[in-house]
Amino acid sequence: MTSYEHRAPVEMSARELFEFLARPGSLPQHLPGLADSTPRVDREGRRVSWEENRYRGVLTVVDDGAGRSEVVLAVETDEPGDVQRELEEAVAAVAHRATSEADVDAARNQDTWY
Repeated sequence: MTSYEHRAPVEMSARELFEFLARPGSLPQHLPGLADSTPRVDREGRRVSWEENRYRGVLTVVDDGAGRSEVVLAVETDEPGDVQRELEEAVAAVAHRATSEADVDAARNQDTWY
């Protein structure tokens, strides 16, 4: 199997981002290999992992200071294709969706930043 990894900063607290990512249904629509597997959630380590046939993955949220975090997505697969590009797109999609939902929730609760 070949290993791939992508890291990206997210303007959201690690706690809040992980809570979004750990919800059932948050990841399968964005991450390949999760549609037919049951992710294992490690809340203490802020880690979600999964395995499906010839595909294994781990998504970790790292605290990067006040209101900031980093998403680290690592996979092992022998599937063909541009896996690195798929990882980059998946991380961008989940980060965008998480921050968008947080903005909507803040507006709904009138918890604005200004």
